Amino acid sequence: MSTTTSTVLVLARRIGIVLLFVVIVLRPGFGRAEVPTQLSDLDVIVVVDRTRSMAALDYDGKQPRITGAKADLTALAEALPGARFGMLAFGADARVVLPLTSDSAAFGAAVETLYLEKPKDGTGSSATRPVPELKDLLERSAEQAPQRRRIVVYVGDGEDTTSEDGVDSYDQVADQVAGGAVLGYGTKRGAPMPADDDLTGDLGFVQDPATGDTAQSHADTDELQKIADQLGVRFEHRTRPGGLDDLARSFEASYSDGAGGHDRPAEHDLTWLFGVLLLGLLLLELHAGWRAVWASRHVLAPRKGAVR
Repeated sequence: MSTTTSTVLVLARRIGIVLLFVVIVLRPGFGRAEVPTQLSDLDVIVVVDRTRSMAALDYDGKQPRITGAKADLTALAEALPGARFGMLAFGADARVVLPLTSDSAAFGAAVETLYLEKPKDGTGSSATRPVPELKDLLERSAEQAPQRRRIVVYVGDGEDTTSEDGVDSYDQVADQVAGGAVLGYGTKRGAPMPADDDLTGDLGFVQDPATGDTAQSHADTDELQKIADQLGVRFEHRTRPGGLDDLARSFEASYSDGAGGHDRPAEHDLTWLFGVLLLGLLLLELHAGWRAVWASRHVLAPRKGAVR
């Protein structure tokens, strides 16, 4: 085989590898298999407590409260497919973490990346701090989609360590809420709060600045029940995972078939075939490379009887 022919074959093989990579990324196939999208009439606004007290180790044994909250929110989203979810988080302040969206992956990411305030970042816990922002979010939702029903899910431990004057009340938004729930975490007995971001306790626990002892966070279920009464929704004290299916059904979501957004690329996927061809070319490339290395060893090896 001439040098020119060999060079052309090598070039063709490498171009083929690149082209096959591109084809595989495009997922070739034929036919279409449409999957209908289920649309819900619910706008679910999650109000979640991100103060340090949610790190207290009294959920399902000695797990952080926020661990239970995240698991419950993930389960609730799975139980309400097609609903729009939004998230309002509060601590030292209250802000919208995620505007209302039907993208379940975006809500899942917002739940997963939800972080708590550091031990010295907050200004005390106040369960009513997010009321003005919640009211604004509900009003904007009603303006944009008046036909949808708005559900509020409050997630927190109810602990209030502030003495704010003129605090707001959740009954200010009760007439805009079609249902929901207050999900409470923690125990009245209380538990310590890890000082590290990973909530492992490796850096010790949050200290009470007044006494120097390990601080204890105590859940206030009475405050949580009060919030539920003001909103006109049910209160559930969450102590372990599971059991949210009944709650999701109580929201009485209605569904209609939507179009698009979740279609499979093809009924008959041919990606595997091009993957086999790519594997063959890669093996040829590896074989050629090995032969070149082997040949270079013989060329560079010292000849017998050569004068040094």
